[in-house]
Amino acid sequence: MITRKINFGLAIGVFTLFTLCGNVYAEIVDRIVAIVNEDIITLTELNTALRPYIDKIDSAGYTGDKKEKILFKLRTDMLSRMVDRKLTDQEVKKFNITVTDKEIDAAIERLKQAQLMTQEDLETALEKDGMTFADYREKMRLEIMRPKLINYSVKSKVIVTDKDIAAYYAEHQAEYAGVRKFRLSNILVSDESTAETVWNRLETGEDFKALAGELSKAPNAAEGGALGSFALDTLSDQLKVAIGKLEPGQYTNVIPTDQGFQIFFLDEIVESKGNALDEVKDEIQKKLYDSIVEKKFNSWLESLREKSLIKTML
Repeated sequence: MITRKINFGLAIGVFTLFTLCGNVYAEIVDRIVAIVNEDIITLTELNTALRPYIDKIDSAGYTGDKKEKILFKLRTDMLSRMVDRKLTDQEVKKFNITVTDKEIDAAIERLKQAQLMTQEDLETALEKDGMTFADYREKMRLEIMRPKLINYSVKSKVIVTDKDIAAYYAEHQAEYAGVRKFRLSNILVSDESTAETVWNRLETGEDFKALAGELSKAPNAAEGGALGSFALDTLSDQLKVAIGKLEPGQYTNVIPTDQGFQIFFLDEIVESKGNALDEVKDEIQKKLYDSIVEKKFNSWLESLREKSLIKTML
């Protein structure tokens, strides 16, 4: 332990000496902000990592004490993540773990296909988040490395059984059940008298969509009052009752709402098929696997912190 403490002082002293010699005319001298076992993190490295986030804070208009509090938390959190990165990098060297460019390329391609994104779309999205494509590739490298690290450090494989999958499916039945949606149109007017007149004209057999185009004050009047499709549980209690009673081709009574007086027409009921367990088994397996990997990785990282020599100096 004494040797390690001497190394701390030596690392700081040697780094500061060379930094001062190399930056005699600089107004700001770089310094160490963290020591992680035998590695260091410098203020320049921390500031570089923080730059995209600081730009966002500046553009958001934060000032004074509030800005300082946000910046302090940001610096602390970022330095903690950088320390974790050093620890994992050290373990990677220890176990000689590698992730190939081919693995990273394949992971990125899978993501683009899942999100229906082009390379240009991805890079534009990354730029908005203050991240370069090279930074993203590095992030993906670490994501791929997690299960590899766990297999080395935990000494056991992450296993998801059929029983685990069935239990998850049973607990999240609503997530995989079929959805019944109601495709609706509406007519909106400002006063009850006009609404009653519209309803009476509907009763004589006039076409709902034609009346919507003629009399509705809603922005969708030109589309015959078309509103789209809704599950009943997304509607207000008042509308649930009124819409739930309708058959396709029927309309409600006049309903007073915050926007005005409305009449709703049920165009059709669309029943979407639910997913059987076999259809979503792979999806659930991946979801459970990722969750276990995350927990094991965090637990492993915490134990690694506890047995490592870490000193932060913000």
